[in-house]
Amino acid sequence: MRFDDRLTTVLKGSLPEGAGAATQWRQVIDLLAQKPAGLANQDVQAGLTRLRDLHERVSEQDRVTAVQSLNGRLRSAPLLVYLTADSDAVCDAAMAAADLSPEICADAFPRLSPRAQQILRAQGFAVAEEQPVAPAEEEALPHENGADTDVAKESSAEPSADAAEKLAESQISALVEKIADYQKNRPAEMPRAPVSDSGSKGFFAESLETIRFETDESGTINWTEGPPMGAIVGVTIAQPAFDEGPGPDAYGAAAFRQRMPMENARMRLCGAAIVTGDWRMSAIPCFSEETGRFEGYRGIMRRPNMAEDAGHGGIDVERREQLQQLIHELRTPLNAVIGFSEIIEQQLFGPASYEYRSLARNIMDEARRLLAGFEDLDIAVKVDSGQLPESSGTTKADWLFERMTQRLQGLTQSKVVELNISKAEPVRPFALDGESVERIFARLLSAAIISCENGETLKGELRTRIGVQPTNQFTLSRPSRIKDVAESILLDPSQGIDGDAGESSLLGLGFSLRLVRNLAQSAGGSLTINADNIALTLPAATTSKIKIRETESE
Repeated sequence: MRFDDRLTTVLKGSLPEGAGAATQWRQVIDLLAQKPAGLANQDVQAGLTRLRDLHERVSEQDRVTAVQSLNGRLRSAPLLVYLTADSDAVCDAAMAAADLSPEICADAFPRLSPRAQQILRAQGFAVAEEQPVAPAEEEALPHENGADTDVAKESSAEPSADAAEKLAESQISALVEKIADYQKNRPAEMPRAPVSDSGSKGFFAESLETIRFETDESGTINWTEGPPMGAIVGVTIAQPAFDEGPGPDAYGAAAFRQRMPMENARMRLCGAAIVTGDWRMSAIPCFSEETGRFEGYRGIMRRPNMAEDAGHGGIDVERREQLQQLIHELRTPLNAVIGFSEIIEQQLFGPASYEYRSLARNIMDEARRLLAGFEDLDIAVKVDSGQLPESSGTTKADWLFERMTQRLQGLTQSKVVELNISKAEPVRPFALDGESVERIFARLLSAAIISCENGETLKGELRTRIGVQPTNQFTLSRPSRIKDVAESILLDPSQGIDGDAGESSLLGLGFSLRLVRNLAQSAGGSLTINADNIALTLPAATTSKIKIRETESE
Protein backbone atom coordinates (compact mmCIF):
# COMPACT_ATOMS: atom_id res chain seq x y z
CA MET A 1 0.00 0.00 0.00
CA ARG A 2 1.38 3.40 -0.99
CA PHE A 3 0.35 6.63 0.70
CA ASP A 4 0.05 9.62 -1.62
CA ASP A 5 1.46 12.60 0.31
CA ARG A 6 2.47 14.68 -2.70
CA LEU A 7 0.08 17.53 -1.86
CA THR A 8 1.33 17.70 1.74
CA THR A 9 4.91 17.76 0.47
CA VAL A 10 4.19 20.59 -1.98
CA LEU A 11 2.48 22.69 0.71
CA LYS A 12 5.37 22.44 3.17
CA GLY A 13 7.50 25.52 3.77
CA SER A 14 6.91 29.20 3.24
CA LEU A 15 5.34 30.87 0.23
CA PRO A 16 7.75 30.96 -2.73
CA GLU A 17 8.48 34.05 -4.81
CA GLY A 18 8.86 34.68 -8.54
CA ALA A 19 9.09 31.61 -10.75
CA GLY A 20 8.83 29.37 -7.70
CA ALA A 21 5.37 30.74 -6.93
CA ALA A 22 4.14 30.00 -10.46
CA THR A 23 5.60 26.48 -10.29
CA GLN A 24 3.93 25.73 -6.96
CA TRP A 25 0.60 27.18 -8.16
CA ARG A 26 0.71 24.83 -11.12
CA GLN A 27 1.67 21.84 -8.95
CA VAL A 28 -1.18 22.45 -6.51
CA ILE A 29 -3.89 22.73 -9.16
CA ASP A 30 -2.46 19.66 -10.92
CA LEU A 31 -2.72 17.62 -7.70
CA LEU A 32 -6.17 18.94 -6.80
CA ALA A 33 -7.54 18.42 -10.30
CA GLN A 34 -7.12 14.65 -10.38
CA LYS A 35 -8.73 12.02 -8.15
CA PRO A 36 -10.59 14.51 -5.93
CA ALA A 37 -12.32 11.69 -4.03
CA GLY A 38 -8.91 10.47 -2.84
CA LEU A 39 -8.21 13.71 -0.93
CA ALA A 40 -9.53 14.53 2.52
CA ASN A 41 -11.61 17.69 2.99
CA GLN A 42 -8.86 19.39 4.95
CA ASP A 43 -6.36 18.64 2.17
CA VAL A 44 -8.65 20.21 -0.44
CA GLN A 45 -9.18 23.26 1.77
CA ALA A 46 -5.43 23.56 2.44
CA GLY A 47 -4.73 23.39 -1.29
CA LEU A 48 -7.31 26.06 -2.12
CA THR A 49 -5.98 28.27 0.66
CA ARG A 50 -2.48 28.01 -0.79
CA LEU A 51 -3.80 28.95 -4.24
CA ARG A 52 -5.47 32.00 -2.73
CA ASP A 53 -2.24 33.01 -0.92
CA LEU A 54 -0.24 32.63 -4.14
CA HIS A 55 -2.76 34.50 -6.28
CA GLU A 56 -1.07 37.92 -6.13
CA ARG A 57 2.37 36.35 -6.78
CA VAL A 58 1.38 34.56 -9.99
CA SER A 59 0.56 36.51 -13.13
CA GLU A 60 -2.70 35.96 -14.95
CA GLN A 61 -0.88 34.59 -18.01
CA ASP A 62 0.89 31.96 -15.87
CA ARG A 63 -2.41 30.98 -14.26
CA VAL A 64 -4.13 30.67 -17.63
CA THR A 65 -1.27 28.58 -19.05
CA ALA A 66 -1.28 26.27 -16.02
CA VAL A 67 -5.05 25.75 -16.19
CA GLN A 68 -4.89 25.08 -19.94
CA SER A 69 -2.39 22.29 -19.26
CA LEU A 70 -5.15 20.48 -17.32
CA ASN A 71 -7.09 19.91 -20.54
CA GLY A 72 -9.52 17.04 -19.85
CA ARG A 73 -8.12 16.34 -16.36
CA LEU A 74 -9.94 18.89 -14.19
CA ARG A 75 -12.22 16.53 -12.24
CA SER A 76 -12.43 18.43 -8.94
CA ALA A 77 -15.60 20.45 -8.47
CA PRO A 78 -14.19 22.56 -5.56
CA LEU A 79 -11.20 23.51 -7.71
CA LEU A 80 -13.47 24.36 -10.64
CA VAL A 81 -15.59 26.59 -8.37
CA TYR A 82 -12.44 28.36 -7.22
CA LEU A 83 -10.98 28.85 -10.70
CA THR A 84 -14.20 30.18 -12.21
CA ALA A 85 -14.14 32.94 -9.59
CA ASP A 86 -10.83 34.16 -11.07
CA SER A 87 -10.52 36.43 -14.11
CA ASP A 88 -12.50 35.78 -17.29
CA ALA A 89 -9.50 34.22 -19.05
CA VAL A 90 -8.85 31.77 -16.18
CA CYS A 91 -12.57 30.99 -15.95
CA ASP A 92 -12.76 30.18 -19.67
CA ALA A 93 -9.66 27.97 -19.49
CA ALA A 94 -11.04 26.11 -16.46
CA MET A 95 -14.39 25.45 -18.13
CA ALA A 96 -12.60 24.16 -21.25
CA ALA A 97 -10.41 21.85 -19.13
CA ALA A 98 -13.25 20.51 -16.94
CA ASP A 99 -14.25 16.85 -17.08
CA LEU A 100 -17.12 16.49 -14.59
CA SER A 101 -20.01 14.03 -14.72
CA PRO A 102 -23.49 15.53 -15.13
CA GLU A 103 -24.36 14.67 -11.51
CA ILE A 104 -21.32 16.42 -10.02
CA CYS A 105 -21.75 19.33 -12.42
CA ALA A 106 -25.35 19.76 -11.25
CA ASP A 107 -24.19 19.88 -7.60
CA ALA A 108 -21.52 22.45 -8.39
CA PHE A 109 -23.62 24.60 -10.72
CA PRO A 110 -25.09 26.98 -8.07
CA ARG A 111 -21.58 27.69 -6.73
CA LEU A 112 -20.04 28.50 -10.10
CA SER A 113 -19.50 32.09 -11.19
CA PRO A 114 -22.16 33.70 -13.44
CA ARG A 115 -19.78 33.50 -16.41
CA ALA A 116 -19.24 29.77 -15.86
CA GLN A 117 -22.97 29.19 -15.54
CA GLN A 118 -23.49 31.07 -18.78
CA ILE A 119 -20.91 28.86 -20.53
CA LEU A 120 -22.67 25.71 -19.32
CA ARG A 121 -26.04 26.99 -20.46
CA ALA A 122 -24.56 27.80 -23.87
CA GLN A 123 -23.37 24.17 -24.09
CA GLY A 124 -26.92 22.95 -23.44
CA PHE A 125 -26.57 22.15 -19.75
CA ALA A 126 -29.95 22.49 -18.03
CA VAL A 127 -30.59 22.80 -14.28
CA ALA A 128 -34.06 21.99 -12.96
CA GLU A 129 -33.80 24.05 -9.79
CA GLU A 130 -31.15 26.62 -8.96
CA GLN A 131 -30.70 27.29 -5.25
CA PRO A 132 -29.23 30.66 -4.25
CA VAL A 133 -25.79 30.35 -2.68
CA ALA A 134 -24.01 32.84 -0.48
CA PRO A 135 -21.22 34.54 -2.43
CA ALA A 136 -18.47 33.15 -0.20
CA GLU A 137 -16.63 31.65 -3.16
CA GLU A 138 -16.37 35.02 -4.84
CA GLU A 139 -14.60 36.45 -1.80
CA ALA A 140 -12.24 33.48 -1.50
CA LEU A 141 -10.23 34.85 -4.43
CA PRO A 142 -9.26 38.49 -4.92
CA HIS A 143 -10.39 39.57 -8.40
CA GLU A 144 -8.16 41.65 -10.55
CA ASN A 145 -11.08 43.80 -11.66
CA GLY A 146 -12.44 44.38 -8.15
CA ALA A 147 -9.67 46.49 -6.68
CA ASP A 148 -11.76 49.65 -6.03
CA THR A 149 -14.35 48.86 -3.41
CA ASP A 150 -16.27 51.16 -1.18
CA VAL A 151 -14.54 51.77 2.19
CA ALA A 152 -17.78 51.71 4.11
CA LYS A 153 -18.79 48.41 2.49
CA GLU A 154 -15.40 46.91 3.31
CA SER A 155 -15.59 47.95 6.96
CA SER A 156 -19.13 46.64 7.34
CA ALA A 157 -18.10 43.25 5.94
CA GLU A 158 -15.30 42.75 8.48
CA PRO A 159 -17.41 41.41 11.38
CA SER A 160 -18.87 38.65 9.18
CA ALA A 161 -15.57 37.57 7.60
CA ASP A 162 -15.17 34.56 9.88
CA ALA A 163 -18.74 33.46 9.24
CA ALA A 164 -18.25 33.73 5.48
CA GLU A 165 -15.04 31.71 5.66
CA LYS A 166 -16.76 28.99 7.71
CA LEU A 167 -19.63 28.93 5.24
CA ALA A 168 -17.23 28.52 2.31
CA GLU A 169 -15.39 25.68 4.07
CA SER A 170 -18.65 23.89 4.90
CA GLN A 171 -19.80 24.19 1.30
CA ILE A 172 -16.52 22.79 0.01
CA SER A 173 -16.68 19.94 2.55
CA ALA A 174 -20.22 19.06 1.53
CA LEU A 175 -19.28 19.15 -2.14
CA VAL A 176 -16.25 16.89 -1.62
CA GLU A 177 -18.36 14.40 0.35
CA LYS A 178 -20.96 14.33 -2.41
CA ILE A 179 -18.24 13.65 -4.97
CA ALA A 180 -16.78 10.85 -2.84
CA ASP A 181 -20.21 9.20 -2.48
CA TYR A 182 -20.82 9.50 -6.21
CA GLN A 183 -17.41 8.03 -7.14
CA LYS A 184 -18.02 5.15 -4.74
CA ASN A 185 -21.54 4.28 -5.83
CA ARG A 186 -21.60 5.04 -9.55
CA PRO A 187 -22.21 1.89 -11.65
CA ALA A 188 -19.79 2.57 -14.48
CA GLU A 189 -17.40 5.11 -15.93
CA MET A 190 -19.33 8.12 -17.14
CA PRO A 191 -18.64 9.44 -20.65
CA ARG A 192 -16.50 12.53 -20.84
CA ALA A 193 -18.45 15.75 -21.04
CA PRO A 194 -18.19 17.39 -24.45
CA VAL A 195 -15.94 20.40 -24.65
CA SER A 196 -16.56 23.06 -27.22
CA ASP A 197 -14.01 23.36 -30.01
CA SER A 198 -13.60 27.05 -29.37
CA GLY A 199 -12.36 26.38 -25.86
CA SER A 200 -9.21 24.41 -26.60
CA LYS A 201 -8.76 23.49 -30.24
CA GLY A 202 -6.47 26.35 -31.18
CA PHE A 203 -4.08 25.83 -28.28
CA PHE A 204 -3.55 22.09 -28.81
CA ALA A 205 -3.79 21.86 -32.58
CA GLU A 206 -0.26 20.81 -33.52
CA SER A 207 1.49 17.49 -32.82
CA LEU A 208 4.82 17.26 -31.03
CA GLU A 209 7.51 14.60 -31.48
CA THR A 210 10.49 15.90 -29.46
CA ILE A 211 10.97 18.03 -26.36
CA ARG A 212 14.27 19.54 -25.30
CA PHE A 213 14.46 20.28 -21.59
CA GLU A 214 16.65 21.23 -18.65
CA THR A 215 16.13 20.63 -14.92
CA ASP A 216 17.42 22.17 -11.73
CA GLU A 217 19.40 20.27 -9.10
CA SER A 218 16.20 18.81 -7.62
CA GLY A 219 15.15 17.27 -10.95
CA THR A 220 12.32 19.74 -11.65
CA ILE A 221 12.06 20.80 -15.30
CA ASN A 222 12.60 24.59 -15.50
CA TRP A 223 13.15 25.09 -19.25
CA THR A 224 11.72 23.50 -22.38
CA GLU A 225 11.86 23.97 -26.11
CA GLY A 226 8.88 22.70 -28.06
CA PRO A 227 5.71 22.49 -25.96
CA PRO A 228 3.92 25.30 -24.14
CA MET A 229 5.92 26.14 -21.01
CA GLY A 230 3.03 25.43 -18.65
CA ALA A 231 2.52 21.94 -20.07
CA ILE A 232 5.80 20.52 -18.74
CA VAL A 233 7.64 23.06 -16.55
CA GLY A 234 7.38 21.91 -12.94
CA VAL A 235 7.34 18.17 -13.73
CA THR A 236 10.08 16.24 -11.92
CA ILE A 237 12.29 13.45 -13.26
CA ALA A 238 13.58 12.60 -9.78
CA GLN A 239 10.62 10.47 -8.59
CA PRO A 240 8.96 7.56 -10.42
CA ALA A 241 5.46 8.15 -11.78
CA PHE A 242 2.77 7.60 -9.13
CA ASP A 243 -0.57 6.10 -10.25
CA GLU A 244 -1.64 8.11 -13.31
CA GLY A 245 0.59 11.10 -12.66
CA PRO A 246 3.62 12.28 -14.64
CA GLY A 247 7.14 11.02 -14.04
CA PRO A 248 9.88 8.64 -15.20
CA ASP A 249 10.15 4.90 -14.73
CA ALA A 250 12.29 3.33 -12.00
CA TYR A 251 15.36 3.33 -14.27
CA GLY A 252 15.14 7.07 -14.93
CA ALA A 253 14.62 7.90 -11.24
CA ALA A 254 17.53 5.66 -10.22
CA ALA A 255 19.82 7.26 -12.82
CA PHE A 256 18.93 10.69 -11.40
CA ARG A 257 19.77 9.57 -7.85
CA GLN A 258 23.15 8.27 -9.02
CA ARG A 259 23.77 11.37 -11.22
CA MET A 260 24.34 9.07 -14.19
CA PRO A 261 23.40 9.52 -17.86
CA MET A 262 20.11 7.95 -18.85
CA GLU A 263 19.19 6.59 -22.26
CA ASN A 264 15.67 5.87 -23.49
CA ALA A 265 14.14 5.93 -20.02
CA ARG A 266 10.35 5.76 -20.09
CA MET A 267 8.68 9.06 -19.17
CA ARG A 268 4.98 9.79 -18.80
CA LEU A 269 3.54 13.29 -19.20
CA CYS A 270 0.01 14.46 -18.40
CA GLY A 271 -2.06 17.54 -19.03
CA ALA A 272 -2.16 19.22 -22.42
CA ALA A 273 -3.10 16.88 -25.26
CA ILE A 274 0.04 17.91 -27.14
CA VAL A 275 2.30 16.28 -24.51
CA THR A 276 0.06 13.68 -22.84
CA GLY A 277 1.28 10.09 -23.14
CA ASP A 278 4.48 8.05 -23.04
CA TRP A 279 7.88 9.41 -24.04
CA ARG A 280 11.46 8.13 -24.19
CA MET A 281 13.94 10.31 -22.34
CA SER A 282 17.72 10.58 -22.81
CA ALA A 283 19.65 13.04 -20.66
CA ILE A 284 23.05 13.75 -19.15
CA PRO A 285 23.91 15.32 -15.78
CA CYS A 286 25.52 18.78 -15.75
CA PHE A 287 28.13 19.96 -13.28
CA SER A 288 29.56 23.40 -12.59
CA GLU A 289 32.98 23.91 -14.21
CA GLU A 290 34.17 26.06 -11.29
CA THR A 291 32.96 24.03 -8.29
CA GLY A 292 32.00 20.65 -9.76
CA ARG A 293 28.59 20.95 -8.10
CA PHE A 294 25.65 19.12 -9.66
CA GLU A 295 23.35 21.59 -11.45
CA GLY A 296 20.71 19.36 -13.04
CA TYR A 297 20.06 17.43 -16.23
CA ARG A 298 19.89 18.45 -19.88
CA GLY A 299 18.28 16.17 -22.41
CA ILE A 300 15.59 15.38 -24.93
CA MET A 301 12.31 13.47 -24.92
CA ARG A 302 10.88 11.77 -27.98
CA ARG A 303 7.80 9.78 -28.77
CA PRO A 304 8.43 5.99 -28.70
CA ASN A 305 8.50 4.19 -32.02
CA MET A 306 6.18 1.30 -32.88
CA ALA A 307 8.70 -1.36 -31.86
CA GLU A 308 9.18 0.20 -28.42
CA ASP A 309 5.44 0.49 -27.90
CA ALA A 310 4.91 -3.12 -28.88
CA GLY A 311 7.81 -4.30 -26.77
CA HIS A 312 6.65 -2.56 -23.64
CA GLY A 313 2.92 -3.16 -23.64
CA GLY A 314 2.71 -2.02 -20.03
CA ILE A 315 0.52 -3.82 -17.51
CA ASP A 316 -2.35 -1.72 -16.28
CA VAL A 317 -2.95 -1.29 -12.58
CA GLU A 318 -5.86 -3.73 -12.30
CA ARG A 319 -4.09 -6.54 -14.16
CA ARG A 320 -0.90 -5.94 -12.17
CA GLU A 321 -2.74 -6.24 -8.86
CA GLN A 322 -4.51 -9.39 -10.04
CA LEU A 323 -1.20 -10.94 -11.09
CA GLN A 324 0.45 -10.11 -7.76
CA GLN A 325 -2.53 -11.58 -5.89
CA LEU A 326 -2.32 -14.76 -7.98
CA ILE A 327 1.41 -15.08 -7.26
CA HIS A 328 0.73 -14.68 -3.54
CA GLU A 329 -1.99 -17.35 -3.61
CA LEU A 330 0.28 -19.80 -5.49
CA ARG A 331 3.29 -19.12 -3.27
CA THR A 332 1.47 -20.20 -0.09
CA PRO A 333 0.66 -23.82 -1.10
CA LEU A 334 4.09 -24.19 -2.73
CA ASN A 335 5.78 -23.35 0.57
CA ALA A 336 3.61 -25.97 2.26
CA VAL A 337 4.58 -28.58 -0.37
CA ILE A 338 8.27 -27.76 0.13
CA GLY A 339 7.91 -28.02 3.91
CA PHE A 340 6.24 -31.47 3.84
CA SER A 341 8.73 -32.73 1.24
CA GLU A 342 11.60 -31.75 3.54
CA ILE A 343 9.94 -33.59 6.43
CA ILE A 344 9.74 -36.80 4.37
CA GLU A 345 13.21 -36.41 2.82
CA GLN A 346 14.83 -35.84 6.24
CA GLN A 347 12.65 -38.54 7.92
CA LEU A 348 11.65 -36.16 10.71
CA PHE A 349 8.43 -38.11 11.47
CA GLY A 350 9.95 -41.55 11.14
CA PRO A 351 11.83 -43.75 8.68
CA ALA A 352 10.90 -43.71 4.99
CA SER A 353 12.07 -45.90 2.10
CA TYR A 354 14.69 -44.66 -0.36
CA GLU A 355 12.16 -44.53 -3.19
CA TYR A 356 9.76 -42.47 -1.10
CA ARG A 357 12.52 -40.05 -0.04
CA SER A 358 13.78 -39.76 -3.62
CA LEU A 359 10.27 -38.93 -4.81
CA ALA A 360 9.91 -36.31 -2.05
CA ARG A 361 13.27 -34.79 -3.06
CA ASN A 362 12.17 -34.49 -6.69
CA ILE A 363 8.89 -32.86 -5.65
CA MET A 364 10.79 -30.43 -3.42
CA ASP A 365 13.19 -29.47 -6.24
CA GLU A 366 10.33 -28.88 -8.69
CA ALA A 367 8.40 -26.84 -6.13
CA ARG A 368 11.44 -24.67 -5.44
CA ARG A 369 11.91 -24.15 -9.17
CA LEU A 370 8.28 -23.05 -9.48
CA LEU A 371 8.68 -20.78 -6.47
CA ALA A 372 11.79 -19.17 -7.99
CA GLY A 373 9.85 -18.54 -11.20
CA PHE A 374 7.02 -16.87 -9.28
CA GLU A 375 9.55 -14.73 -7.41
CA ASP A 376 11.07 -13.60 -10.71
CA LEU A 377 7.64 -12.80 -12.10
CA ASP A 378 6.74 -10.83 -8.98
CA ILE A 379 9.98 -8.84 -9.18
CA ALA A 380 9.43 -8.16 -12.89
CA VAL A 381 5.97 -6.73 -12.16
CA LYS A 382 7.38 -4.52 -9.39
CA VAL A 383 10.17 -3.24 -11.65
CA ASP A 384 7.70 -2.51 -14.47
CA SER A 385 5.40 -0.59 -12.13
CA GLY A 386 8.15 1.21 -10.18
CA GLN A 387 7.17 -0.58 -6.94
CA LEU A 388 10.61 -2.09 -6.30
CA PRO A 389 12.00 -0.53 -3.08
CA GLU A 390 14.92 1.82 -3.50
CA SER A 391 18.30 0.29 -2.72
CA SER A 392 20.54 1.93 -0.15
CA GLY A 393 23.78 0.99 1.59
CA THR A 394 26.94 -0.65 0.28
CA THR A 395 28.02 -4.22 -0.44
CA LYS A 396 31.59 -5.52 -0.59
CA ALA A 397 32.62 -7.67 -3.53
CA ASP A 398 34.17 -10.37 -1.31
CA TRP A 399 30.87 -10.88 0.52
CA LEU A 400 29.01 -11.07 -2.81
CA PHE A 401 31.32 -13.71 -4.30
CA GLU A 402 31.16 -15.80 -1.14
CA ARG A 403 27.36 -15.73 -1.34
CA MET A 404 27.47 -16.70 -5.02
CA THR A 405 29.76 -19.64 -4.23
CA GLN A 406 27.26 -20.98 -1.70
CA ARG A 407 24.20 -20.29 -3.82
CA LEU A 408 25.45 -21.65 -7.16
CA GLN A 409 27.42 -24.65 -5.92
CA GLY A 410 24.69 -27.18 -6.63
CA LEU A 411 24.03 -25.79 -10.13
CA THR A 412 27.69 -25.74 -11.16
CA GLN A 413 28.18 -29.31 -9.91
CA SER A 414 25.12 -30.63 -11.75
CA LYS A 415 26.23 -28.93 -14.98
CA VAL A 416 29.94 -29.71 -14.38
CA VAL A 417 30.70 -26.04 -15.07
CA GLU A 418 33.74 -24.25 -13.65
CA LEU A 419 33.18 -20.60 -12.72
CA ASN A 420 36.37 -18.50 -12.40
CA ILE A 421 35.88 -14.91 -11.25
CA SER A 422 38.75 -12.46 -10.77
CA LYS A 423 38.79 -8.86 -9.64
CA ALA A 424 41.20 -6.08 -10.55
CA GLU A 425 42.12 -4.56 -7.21
CA PRO A 426 41.28 -2.17 -5.79
CA VAL A 427 37.53 -2.72 -6.20
CA ARG A 428 35.11 -0.34 -4.51
CA PRO A 429 31.99 -1.63 -2.75
CA PHE A 430 28.72 -1.59 -4.70
CA ALA A 431 26.48 1.40 -3.89
CA LEU A 432 23.54 -1.01 -3.35
CA ASP A 433 22.34 -3.15 -0.47
CA GLY A 434 23.36 -6.79 -0.34
CA GLU A 435 19.94 -8.18 -1.28
CA SER A 436 19.74 -6.10 -4.47
CA VAL A 437 23.26 -6.97 -5.65
CA GLU A 438 22.80 -10.67 -4.84
CA ARG A 439 19.48 -10.74 -6.71
CA ILE A 440 21.05 -9.30 -9.88
CA PHE A 441 24.21 -11.46 -9.87
CA ALA A 442 22.40 -14.67 -8.93
CA ARG A 443 20.01 -14.41 -11.87
CA LEU A 444 22.74 -13.44 -14.34
CA LEU A 445 25.15 -16.20 -13.31
CA SER A 446 22.39 -18.83 -13.09
CA ALA A 447 21.23 -18.02 -16.62
CA ALA A 448 24.84 -18.16 -17.87
CA ILE A 449 25.60 -21.49 -16.19
CA ILE A 450 22.42 -23.06 -17.57
CA SER A 451 23.51 -21.91 -21.06
CA CYS A 452 26.88 -23.74 -20.79
CA GLU A 453 27.82 -27.13 -22.14
CA ASN A 454 28.86 -29.76 -19.61
CA GLY A 455 32.50 -29.29 -18.63
CA GLU A 456 32.65 -25.68 -19.85
CA THR A 457 34.53 -22.89 -18.02
CA LEU A 458 33.03 -19.45 -17.47
CA LYS A 459 35.38 -16.52 -16.84
CA GLY A 460 34.34 -13.29 -15.16
CA GLU A 461 36.17 -10.14 -14.09
CA LEU A 462 35.12 -7.30 -11.78
CA ARG A 463 36.74 -3.90 -12.17
CA THR A 464 36.02 -0.41 -10.80
CA ARG A 465 35.80 2.43 -13.33
CA ILE A 466 36.70 5.78 -11.80
CA GLY A 467 34.87 8.91 -12.95
CA VAL A 468 32.41 11.56 -11.84
CA GLN A 469 30.21 8.66 -10.79
CA PRO A 470 32.33 5.51 -10.21
CA THR A 471 30.92 2.19 -11.40
CA ASN A 472 31.74 -1.48 -10.95
CA GLN A 473 31.84 -3.31 -14.28
CA PHE A 474 31.53 -7.10 -14.34
CA THR A 475 32.32 -8.84 -17.63
CA LEU A 476 31.40 -12.50 -18.16
CA SER A 477 32.39 -14.67 -21.12
CA ARG A 478 29.47 -15.74 -23.28
CA PRO A 479 28.49 -19.41 -22.83
CA SER A 480 29.09 -21.56 -25.88
CA ARG A 481 25.40 -22.36 -26.47
CA ILE A 482 24.60 -18.66 -26.96
CA LYS A 483 27.93 -17.66 -28.50
CA ASP A 484 26.61 -16.50 -31.88
CA VAL A 485 23.03 -15.69 -30.91
CA ALA A 486 21.94 -12.10 -31.64
CA GLU A 487 21.08 -9.84 -28.70
CA SER A 488 17.51 -9.32 -29.91
CA ILE A 489 16.91 -13.09 -29.84
CA LEU A 490 18.58 -13.53 -26.45
CA LEU A 491 16.35 -10.86 -24.90
CA ASP A 492 13.17 -12.28 -26.42
CA PRO A 493 11.08 -13.56 -23.46
CA SER A 494 9.78 -16.43 -25.60
CA GLN A 495 13.32 -17.77 -26.19
CA GLY A 496 14.84 -20.55 -24.09
CA ILE A 497 17.74 -22.99 -24.20
CA ASP A 498 17.27 -26.45 -25.60
CA GLY A 499 18.09 -29.21 -23.18
CA ASP A 500 16.89 -30.77 -19.95
CA ALA A 501 13.76 -28.97 -18.79
CA GLY A 502 14.85 -29.33 -15.18
CA GLU A 503 17.98 -27.28 -15.83
CA SER A 504 16.42 -24.33 -17.63
CA SER A 505 14.81 -21.29 -16.08
CA LEU A 506 11.07 -21.67 -15.57
CA LEU A 507 10.34 -18.49 -17.56
CA GLY A 508 13.09 -18.89 -20.16
CA LEU A 509 16.54 -17.42 -20.78
CA GLY A 510 15.15 -14.33 -22.53
CA PHE A 511 12.97 -13.46 -19.53
CA SER A 512 15.90 -13.94 -17.12
CA LEU A 513 18.23 -11.68 -19.09
CA ARG A 514 15.58 -8.99 -19.49
CA LEU A 515 14.90 -9.17 -15.77
CA VAL A 516 18.60 -8.70 -15.01
CA ARG A 517 18.74 -5.76 -17.41
CA ASN A 518 15.68 -4.10 -15.87
CA LEU A 519 16.97 -4.69 -12.33
CA ALA A 520 20.32 -3.16 -13.29
CA GLN A 521 18.64 -0.14 -14.90
CA SER A 522 16.38 0.41 -11.88
CA ALA A 523 19.54 0.50 -9.74
CA GLY A 524 21.24 3.04 -12.03
CA GLY A 525 23.29 0.51 -14.02
CA SER A 526 23.06 -1.37 -17.31
CA LEU A 527 23.43 -4.78 -18.97
CA THR A 528 25.17 -4.95 -22.36
CA ILE A 529 25.53 -8.08 -24.49
CA ASN A 530 28.69 -7.86 -26.61
CA ALA A 531 30.07 -10.23 -29.22
CA ASP A 532 32.32 -12.14 -26.80
CA ASN A 533 31.05 -11.19 -23.33
CA ILE A 534 28.18 -9.93 -21.23
CA ALA A 535 28.91 -6.66 -19.36
CA LEU A 536 27.02 -5.73 -16.20
CA THR A 537 27.56 -2.20 -14.83
CA LEU A 538 26.37 -1.13 -11.37
CA PRO A 539 27.06 2.03 -9.33
CA ALA A 540 30.04 1.89 -6.96
CA ALA A 541 30.56 3.68 -3.66
CA THR A 542 31.76 7.27 -4.15
CA THR A 543 34.27 7.31 -1.28
CA SER A 544 37.09 4.85 -1.03
CA LYS A 545 40.87 4.90 -0.65
CA ILE A 546 42.19 3.95 -4.06
CA LYS A 547 45.73 2.70 -4.36
CA ILE A 548 47.73 3.50 -7.47
CA ARG A 549 48.86 -0.07 -8.06
CA GLU A 550 46.34 -2.59 -9.38
CA THR A 551 46.90 -6.31 -8.86
CA GLU A 552 44.95 -9.25 -10.15
CA SER A 553 43.58 -11.50 -7.40
CA GLU A 554 41.94 -14.82 -8.10
